[in-house]
Amino acid sequence: MSGDPPCRTVPCPQVQPVPDAISVIIPNLDSPLVDRTVDAVFAQHGASASEVLVVGRDGPGRLRGDRRVRVIPTDGPKLPGAARNVGVAAASGRLLVFVDADCVPEPDWLRAHQARHRAGETLVGGAVLWDARPYWTLVDNLSMFHECDPTTPAGRRRYLPTLNLSVSRAAFEAAGPMDPGLPRGEDLDWTIRAAAAGHAPYFEPAARVWHRPPRATARAAWRHWRESGRWMVTVRRRHPRVFHAPPWAYHRALVLVLAPLLAAAATARVFGPGRPGTRYRRALPGVYVTKLAWCAGAAFPALAPEAVPAPRAP
Repeated sequence: MSGDPPCRTVPCPQVQPVPDAISVIIPNLDSPLVDRTVDAVFAQHGASASEVLVVGRDGPGRLRGDRRVRVIPTDGPKLPGAARNVGVAAASGRLLVFVDADCVPEPDWLRAHQARHRAGETLVGGAVLWDARPYWTLVDNLSMFHECDPTTPAGRRRYLPTLNLSVSRAAFEAAGPMDPGLPRGEDLDWTIRAAAAGHAPYFEPAARVWHRPPRATARAAWRHWRESGRWMVTVRRRHPRVFHAPPWAYHRALVLVLAPLLAAAATARVFGPGRPGTRYRRALPGVYVTKLAWCAGAAFPALAPEAVPAPRAP
């Protein structure tokens, strides 16, 4: 039996940033795909990561024996925002790149992020690709990430998801840590706070990842979207200037009564002219179901954890 350790594990003290270093941070909770994520990060063209940190739990042992990565185990399962905070504290790079453990980056992914930062951006989100099958995985991705389709033009955004995101260390420190108590919507909450701190999110469609979550059934998709609705009420209430929701929008009875109309309006935004849904018309009924599930969750919002204080704009 080899004397090599199964992987390198490290504590997570705050480290001194290294100029021009790129740290890729992957939150992991027993993902069966994390080894493919890591392989794709190391197969990049035109740019390379200085280090790859995988934070969390690798129960299936997908990274056992992989000495290319720094595995940071956590005490029990961590929510994604908390895991990313741990990774940032242990990282040495001035450019921090987040990718989820159920994503597979395209070969030019890291180069596209780096190029946009060299052009002067400090917070960059990339595009999301999805497979046409299984049906409910397609539905889940299309419904959640249609605004991150690679055919969407580059430019400023009000917020971005963190499954494919890069940020300068200075911008991360200005915005403060991600909310460790939000199981859903922590990415929107954090990128909105970053914008308030003077670091506007920028969408770069050339930085692409394939998203392959383990939600392949109607039941799994319904549960995911219902939980999203429960927690996104918290995020929307924290940022009324961004979401512009009137007070009645959070009234339980009204949300339930209007759910069919609200779900129809949200579905129309996915399948309208020029929108990504036009390429997947068979997914329309499923997307409508996810929007109904979101409304069902929003009518019974989760108890909100205390918000991470928003920094003042410079």
